[in-house]
Amino acid sequence: MLNPVLFLALSAVAQAHTVAWVKGMYCLGGPNLSADNANTNTAVAPLYNLTQEEWWFQHDRGCDGAPPAHGDILQLPAGGTFTVELAHNRAQTTLSYDGKYTSEWPDGKEHPEDWAGPGSPADCIQDDGAMHTNNQSMAAGTAFAISYQSDLAAVTMENLAVFTVLEQ
Repeated sequence: MLNPVLFLALSAVAQAHTVAWVKGMYCLGGPNLSADNANTNTAVAPLYNLTQEEWWFQHDRGCDGAPPAHGDILQLPAGGTFTVELAHNRAQTTLSYDGKYTSEWPDGKEHPEDWAGPGSPADCIQDDGAMHTNNQSMAAGTAFAISYQSDLAAVTMENLAVFTVLEQ
């Protein structure tokens, strides 16, 4: 079982405007704790040109102050599997609108399996620049890390350990 404090470390380092959405993450409903925003993309916004203090746990947008709901945790069974949903917006996951806007792609739309940017060699996909890739085979992937710190303020790059990766 993963403490919700620790999962933020996983979602906070997301790149390319795509986040691993799952109950148990910080900022799931946005930074405003008094409202659950089913259409939030707060955790997805780029971390470009920010200081480490600003981007660490997405402090600049208040995600470090928006913990998961009580009891919402990501179970990480030893030697087992876990499921997250990669998307550009919570609305494009099953965590919002009963999954009405989901697809196999993180933008919630339908695309051909060999979807690629224009040109030869291919440029970045134009219809969805948030992916920052030329095609599916060029997508970098996702890494998940854990820290055994129970206090969010004690989590550092030095005490995070990558425990699995997903090639896209």
